Amino acid sequence: MNKLIALFWLLMMIGFSHHAPSSGHLDVEFSGVLVRGSCQLTAESINKKIRLDNLRWQFINENESSAVTPFSIGIENCSQTDLNKTIKFTWQSHQLVNINGNSYISTQGSSGVVLGLVDSEEKPIVWNTAMEIGAVSTVGSEQQIAFGVLARKPASGEANVGDFSGRVTFALEYE
Repeated sequence: MNKLIALFWLLMMIGFSHHAPSSGHLDVEFSGVLVRGSCQLTAESINKKIRLDNLRWQFINENESSAVTPFSIGIENCSQTDLNKTIKFTWQSHQLVNINGNSYISTQGSSGVVLGLVDSEEKPIVWNTAMEIGAVSTVGSEQQIAFGVLARKPASGEANVGDFSGRVTFALEYE
């Protein structure tokens, strides 16, 4: 399994040479080439900030959550050898709260809202577990992996007028 974090692959080329049968030995030569792992996160995706503007606390309280705000994570510079490798994405957080069987990110600030992440089909993501996104499908140019975020009122009580922020990390792998 290649991990984006490692950024290196070791490609081994094994060459066999055989001398005359009367010599009584076999020479095996090893040589290798260290190459830089290709697929990389775009600069905009490394420290991604998503703003949820124009949220109405009354709407969130009446409907339990806001509309989904879409965002994407970009991958670029994939090589021909990366084609068709399976992309796995793991959203990570230890600041989760469970509401009705779904995990939400607890936030800092006075509003009390929690944040939910969804996949491209607007289904809640499973936290701290690798999810298959698909295969690397382009060489060189940028690919976008779509997600979304929403604000939700807390499990008990109401959302309040005020600021909030939350932070998560993610890991990206290729198989």
